[in-house]
Amino acid sequence: MIRLLSLLAALPLLVSCAAYGQAQAQPQDPPGTWYFAVSGDSRDCGDLIMPKIAHAVAGDREHPAAFYWHLGDFRRMYGPDCDIVKRTHPDWDCKSRPEDQLGPEEMDHYLDTAWDDFIERQVRPFAPTPVFLGIGNHELGAGRTALEYQRKFQPWLTSGPIHNQRVEEANDHFYSTEGATYYHFVQHGGTDFIYLDNASSDSFSADQIHWLERVLSRDQANPAIKTIVAGMHAALPFSRQSGHAMDASCQGLCSGQQVYDLLYRTQLKGKRVYVFTSHSHLFADRLFEKDEHKGQVLTGWLVGTAGAEQYTEQIQYGYALVAVHPDGTLDARFQKVRRDSPPLATGPGAEPLTAFCFEQNKRPSGDSAFKGTCACGQAQP
Repeated sequence: MIRLLSLLAALPLLVSCAAYGQAQAQPQDPPGTWYFAVSGDSRDCGDLIMPKIAHAVAGDREHPAAFYWHLGDFRRMYGPDCDIVKRTHPDWDCKSRPEDQLGPEEMDHYLDTAWDDFIERQVRPFAPTPVFLGIGNHELGAGRTALEYQRKFQPWLTSGPIHNQRVEEANDHFYSTEGATYYHFVQHGGTDFIYLDNASSDSFSADQIHWLERVLSRDQANPAIKTIVAGMHAALPFSRQSGHAMDASCQGLCSGQQVYDLLYRTQLKGKRVYVFTSHSHLFADRLFEKDEHKGQVLTGWLVGTAGAEQYTEQIQYGYALVAVHPDGTLDARFQKVRRDSPPLATGPGAEPLTAFCFEQNKRPSGDSAFKGTCACGQAQP
């Protein structure tokens, strides 16, 4: 009896502690906080994983995402995606990828329909949540060009916020190309989202860097802009994932460092600057906390977790739910999607596809960092 009374007396404290632990795990955001979702690299298993991400985003009523941002690599292109092949060849070995077993006609059909498959099976499930798309290096695979990419994804590259931003700036005599692979748009009056194209040779073009200078200069002069969020496919140089990022070439190192410096100088001007990347297939935070930056650190995340083969021993798919607070600060919380997360795959090949994606879709990442000395644009072995 005494023991029972003791337990009853302690119950309020136990409940209080449990509630405290829950509050610690899910902190309350201040009033006025709004949200967006972001990830990249949905090749290989994206037809299975992206609908799960879309379902999770739509179902999070407590943190409603204003949009979802895809950071590139929609389909494999250099070879067939497992999620597509499994529908007609359930026994196909996605690990070894015996492409010669498909035949040239099937490969041609795959290349002709891969982007349509991405739109139908990976983008459409997000409706009515808006989706913004960014180009990755695999969009230029199998001989595809940036112009072909622009034509196919023109509705997303000229969507309302992006188009309206260009119109507003043209009225102020700042012109940019409609439907370009790099763009920006302002949300909620104070956050400028900038997508940068480093898909080709892991580098930025001189024209794009000049455009970025203009955008950031305008942001610095605009007191309404509190926050700049830069998205791109490959991470800027000297990140925690430098083995698979812009460090792969001298051009990437030079142009990437130019962009890093532009963003950091904007941070010194009092703006809050954040960077989101993918390309390397895992989730990582504190992306630029490296000695090479000599204390000049940008806050960054890598979210290459939308379906591509994972570069970690433990397969982990999902997205970053990003909270943008009224003071312009933001934080990113990784949201996992699991094997049993809805919707489950159905139809021919669904079971072997699910098994492969959650059990075998991984491999070690090779180190592709440039090994020579680099003097801006010129490699010297």
